[in-house]
Amino acid sequence: MRQVHLLEPQYPAALKDLVNPPAVLYVDGVLKALEERPVLAVVGSRDCSIMAEAWMRRHLAEVSRFALIVSGGAAGVDDCAHRIALAAGEPTVVVLPSGLKNPYPAHWRDANEEVRAKGGAFVSEYEPEQMIRRSHFEKRNRLLAAFADVVLVVEAQLKSGTAITARHAQELGRAVAVVPWFPGDPRGELGLELLTQSAALPVRNAADLLSALSREACARHTRSLRSSVPNSPNQEDASD
Repeated sequence: MRQVHLLEPQYPAALKDLVNPPAVLYVDGVLKALEERPVLAVVGSRDCSIMAEAWMRRHLAEVSRFALIVSGGAAGVDDCAHRIALAAGEPTVVVLPSGLKNPYPAHWRDANEEVRAKGGAFVSEYEPEQMIRRSHFEKRNRLLAAFADVVLVVEAQLKSGTAITARHAQELGRAVAVVPWFPGDPRGELGLELLTQSAALPVRNAADLLSALSREACARHTRSLRSSVPNSPNQEDASD
């Protein structure tokens, strides 16, 4: 376990897009994949349906070989996404709403070695002994959105933590992708709302996700290159 401070070069660049990035991150594992791969944040209901789990198992294993899957470790969609990546032998990052020594949910204590062995990590903005609090969930969700090139909404109701993550993603200019559901099913309320009221992307399969991830990762790389190039003297003169 180690601390990574905001001004250190190891601090994840994506989090600096936040208005209020954590001054310190507590990390157990490796964050290298955050810089080496496109990042897919997978979010959704804790009461994961059989259909949603089947869709994820069919398509996310393929995606995990190209992209880093990040999620919040909660039961349901989060847990399923992490375990699909691990089963494929790929890294995953679990962003906790509690301290690393008191992970929520508690079963992540038993998966600590596996996550690290696959090149992934547990991340928290809270001191290691910190217990879970209700207010921590929304703060954790903003980190999920910031880490991501694409946020995937698998299934969720309108009033949910997933809706908060999607809102943060849109505010940060991150792409939001949605698995469409049948109208009238409460588990698809948020996804249909995002598809009809915003620029969310409908995704059918791994190919759709990989296309979106490639496009967004390229755009992020281009922005990073532009921000790292200082203005030429002519450009500075033109702005005077």
